[in-house]
Amino acid sequence: MPQHIRLYYRDPMNGRVPCNLNWAAITSNSVVNVTACEYVPDRSDPNGGFAGSDRKRFIGSADVWVTNIAPHGSPWDPNQGVGWVVHVAWDEPIYICVDITVYDEGPVEIQT
Repeated sequence: MPQHIRLYYRDPMNGRVPCNLNWAAITSNSVVNVTACEYVPDRSDPNGGFAGSDRKRFIGSADVWVTNIAPHGSPWDPNQGVGWVVHVAWDEPIYICVDITVYDEGPVEIQT
């Protein structure tokens, strides 16, 4: 079964933002998918909208996309996980949510 993690960034983003998540489920040979979209914090939450479960993800007017998805782990990196870049094309920083999926099986074939 694929495994998924959802990240809600507390700091609004704009421009090109390199990101990373260390996660033991990912190896340097993993197949990983990363997607991103805007979200609105839960304003009823006393922690400023970030701990509550009512955060609305949506497609807004800003262009938001992910590039350069690179799983990492041994033997080249002692930290297992994935790095990627989020791009936000908007006049001001906005809140971004990222979903990461790692698939159980690695690639069927590797060609060079």
